[in-house]
Amino acid sequence: MRVFRKVVLPVAWVAIFATIAVSLAVMAFGNDDPEPPRSGLTPTGKIPVSNAGVSRGTIENTLTLRGTIEVDAPVTAKADHDGVVNYFFLPVGAKVKVGEPIFQVKSEETEAPTGDDEEGEAKPQVRYHNVLATKAGRIASYAKELEDPVTKGDAVATVRLDTYRATGSIKPVDQYRLLHMPRSARVTITGGPKPFTCGELTIGDPAASTTDSGANAGADVEGQIDPGETGGGEGGEGGAGASITCRVPEDVRVFDGLAMTMSINAGRAEDVLVVPITAVRGLVGTGTVWVVANGEPTPRRVRLGLSDGQNVEIRKGLKEGEEILEFVPGASPEDLNGDLGQGNG
Repeated sequence: MRVFRKVVLPVAWVAIFATIAVSLAVMAFGNDDPEPPRSGLTPTGKIPVSNAGVSRGTIENTLTLRGTIEVDAPVTAKADHDGVVNYFFLPVGAKVKVGEPIFQVKSEETEAPTGDDEEGEAKPQVRYHNVLATKAGRIASYAKELEDPVTKGDAVATVRLDTYRATGSIKPVDQYRLLHMPRSARVTITGGPKPFTCGELTIGDPAASTTDSGANAGADVEGQIDPGETGGGEGGEGGAGASITCRVPEDVRVFDGLAMTMSINAGRAEDVLVVPITAVRGLVGTGTVWVVANGEPTPRRVRLGLSDGQNVEIRKGLKEGEEILEFVPGASPEDLNGDLGQGNG
């Protein structure tokens, strides 16, 4: 027993500690494998080949945009004759209705002699021309004062409009989804009035100018005006201008700068053949897909319908159950996040 304690037990402890030390050294320094086992996958930057089935579904082409409520740009009232400013019908800040006079220009026009007196001299005739409002709003300012000379086309008054539009931004590629443009959109203002229909939906800048289309129609008036003639009113329409806009109804109370969401319903197709848009080259009218038969992809022209941004309707060229490539051959990941499918392929 004494030999076991003095000889065998110490030797055993030495062996245990030696084993532990060797194990720690191997763990710290002794990995003989030059590199970890490979998974068999190598990054290539290309879309892996996979198939998609042609199936039936529903396409609801609803586009949702974010934007703001904007007051229409002010318009100017211009002199329609050479002369001098003779009278202001309305003070700054007053409401003005469509067709209501804003200011008057006095002009002198020379007329040729009439009758048998061919040698008579032409005499100047004094005329008064009222400039009328073509849009409703409020008089914001006057650029001229009484008796100031003006020439035809000079801006004299600025009218601030009381009409509003909802303005959103649309991606260029999403315009393909609005080739059959609806007439209206649904606008929702958080914390504001209940959702309302917003008409006169337009993409792009409007054809009409908003700065020169104000009150510039003149009406000839024989004789002096009645200084007590005034008026007021509300209503009217204004211009618009942004990526995509619609007209806020006059009976909906809104304010300039409010955040809004615009929902545009451009069509719905139920129980139709659908495929992913990633499988189609060309998303307008016609396109090309690659049908897989016997393991080999073959290009085929197809007629296209509605798209919801993820899937597209196939109106002609494919049958339910056929297999196609899920991604256009040669497409890159950037294509799938960008302009894949633009144009006719």
